[in-house]
Amino acid sequence: MTALTATERVSVQSVRPIRYYQVEKWFYDYAENIEAVNIHYACTPLDEVPDWNSQRATRFLPLVESHLRRKVLKLPVRIHDRNRRELTDRYLLHHYFEIFADGDMHYSSLYTEEIVTGAGRLPAPQDSISIPTVGAASGAAGRTSSNESP
Repeated sequence: MTALTATERVSVQSVRPIRYYQVEKWFYDYAENIEAVNIHYACTPLDEVPDWNSQRATRFLPLVESHLRRKVLKLPVRIHDRNRRELTDRYLLHHYFEIFADGDMHYSSLYTEEIVTGAGRLPAPQDSISIPTVGAASGAAGRTSSNESP
């Protein structure tokens, strides 16, 4: 058995648990007059529609290249599925873009995609009444071009 000398070091790296799942979203400016673009998004269990007034999160998409805007969204690794009484790593991401051009606002279509984070499922806590899915609502009522709006 060898003893450690003063010049030897033992390094131990602690692995931090993953607290969010990253998804990159981009928007291509289809016209020269686009001033700004926001992305509005919400996460729901499979086969559910979002309550845009209470679940919506909004982020600004900065211009990173000529005509290209990009933002990395930090999504939860699990959301609460009340129907299955579990925290699930498989859910839906709903999002749409709010486009500001020439002083007017325009909205894109609503996009929905399945997210699988790989974090696994857990039983839901017994005393849990509400677990936030994405973040606080932006406070302003948003419109979408979909039947999923409130």
